[in-house]
Amino acid sequence: MLVGFEDSPYKVVHVDRLSKAMDYLLNEDVDVILLDLELPDSSGLDTLGKVLSQKPHLPILVLTGRDDKTLALEAVREGAQDYFIKGQFSDQLLINSIRYSIERKRAEEALKASLQEKEVLLKEIHHRVKNNMQIISSLLNIQARNIKDKEILEMFRETQGRIRSMAMVHERLYRFGDLARIDISEYILGLVNQLFQSYQVDASLIQFKPEMKNIHLDINTAIPLGLIVNELVSNALKHAFPGGRRGEIQVRLSPLENYAFKLTVKDNGLGFPEGLDFKRTETLGLQIVVMLVDQLDGTIEMERKDGTEFNIFFNKLGLKTGY
Repeated sequence: MLVGFEDSPYKVVHVDRLSKAMDYLLNEDVDVILLDLELPDSSGLDTLGKVLSQKPHLPILVLTGRDDKTLALEAVREGAQDYFIKGQFSDQLLINSIRYSIERKRAEEALKASLQEKEVLLKEIHHRVKNNMQIISSLLNIQARNIKDKEILEMFRETQGRIRSMAMVHERLYRFGDLARIDISEYILGLVNQLFQSYQVDASLIQFKPEMKNIHLDINTAIPLGLIVNELVSNALKHAFPGGRRGEIQVRLSPLENYAFKLTVKDNGLGFPEGLDFKRTETLGLQIVVMLVDQLDGTIEMERKDGTEFNIFFNKLGLKTGY
């Protein structure tokens, strides 16, 4: 039918066994497969399944003598694009189906290429954002060399930490390119380790004890969460262990029901001053924490038992939670 069709643009290659077809598909480019389900070495939907396993994205038109509506429905569900019964279709109907298959395949390939191009561009944007943040951090570091006031110098250091926290997210997006799946555990581990280095913490005196599940969050949730961890851990490193006091800092992140999460930052240090409301303190770091928790549409609680413990309940932005 195809070879004899007027002005046929198609090259038709015929093989009479599935094994030969599989060998051919390994070495040649094909636009459409016309498949009989009953072959000498394969039968029924098993034939379709084997071809799909090798060429899952190639259009397959089933041409069979089996007038079975159930089989036709199952074949389409398995991945066949169309189902023809021998002797019950015209050459024009077959030609139209083949044309549609080729046009659809080319459109999907063009869309895939366009998406890949946009992904490369987006990764490059994150790479440049990260580089710009590193430049800002370096400029702050240069400026800090001329500062003699310890309080102002500390403000510069804290600002650098916040910039690094955001830069680390963009670095991970550049490496992996998935805005919706940032490995938050890896991110927090890297962030806290960087803080320990920045504050020149003696690991024999203060230990970091993480406890985090394998959780992936989107960029809109990861950035404020990272900044919260940055502020709370920095605060503990600065105030919880004066005079060489030994202790530990725990960071726990665990999933709850209804897409919610609980973040805990705890230290067994000196403890938060009694009578001081952390939500109303003049400390910029804690003001930032409260603001970011609001941004996450979450809640924050503090306990003064055996040190200081902050518990933050939040959910992925855009999803409703009970907290």
